[in-house]
Amino acid sequence: MKEPTIWEIPLPEVTLDDLFQAEGADYLKSPPRPGMVGLRHQILEEAAALICPIAIWREVGISGTGGQELFLEGGQKLTSRLLVKVAGTADKLMFFAVTIGKDLEDRVDYYKKTGKIFQAFVLDAAGSAFVAKSSMSAVGKIEEVCRHSGREITFPLGPGHSYWTSLEDMQTIVHFLQADKIGLHLTDSNIIIPRKSIAMVTGVGQNLPDMKGKTHCDFCDRQKNCNMNKFGSKRC
Repeated sequence: MKEPTIWEIPLPEVTLDDLFQAEGADYLKSPPRPGMVGLRHQILEEAAALICPIAIWREVGISGTGGQELFLEGGQKLTSRLLVKVAGTADKLMFFAVTIGKDLEDRVDYYKKTGKIFQAFVLDAAGSAFVAKSSMSAVGKIEEVCRHSGREITFPLGPGHSYWTSLEDMQTIVHFLQADKIGLHLTDSNIIIPRKSIAMVTGVGQNLPDMKGKTHCDFCDRQKNCNMNKFGSKRC
C-alpha cells in the first residue's frame, strides 16, 4: 500500500452567498442590512487569514463485499449499505480527509467567551463554508489524479450521516490515512478534531454504477434541515 498523499489546498473562494447558506439564512424576501453585509465581508476576510486548508488521501484495496459491508485489505471493514451500493464494484477505495486547522475554532471560542456571539456565529459558519469548498477542491484533485490512470471515482460518502451511522468506522478511515500527519485526531466518541475537518471515502475504478449528478446529500434523511445540503448549489 502506498504512503498517503498530502496536498496543501489553495485557499478557496467563499462568497457571501456561500456564507449565507452556511448560516442557514434566506434573504430572498428581506435582504440583510448593509451594515450586516459589511460585517460579514470582514469576517470572511478574518476567516481566510486564520485557515490553512490541507488534504490527505490514500488508496485502500477492497477484498470483498457483504450486504452492508465492504471488506478491506488488512482485514478491516466499513459498514454502510449505501457505500456497498455506490462503491461495491470499485477496484479500490480512496480514503481522504480535509482540515482547515484549529486557529479559526480557537477564535470562535474567544468570541463566545468575550460575549461577541454574532461574530462567533458568523465566523463558525465561514469555517464550515471554507471546509466545504476545500473538500470540493480535494475531490477535484483526486478525480484528476485518478483520471490520469484511466479510472473514475464515485461521489464521496462519510460516517456520521443518516446513511452511515457507525462513527466507529471513522477509526478505520483515520487509521488508514495516518491522519495525524495533518493534525487530525478522534475523540473518545469518534468525533474528528479539529472540528472544521471532514473524513470520507470514494470508490475508484472503471466499473462504477451510473450515479451522475448525485451526491451523498441525496441519500441523507437530514437534507431538509441541513444548511450544508448540496452546498454551493444554492443562491440566496
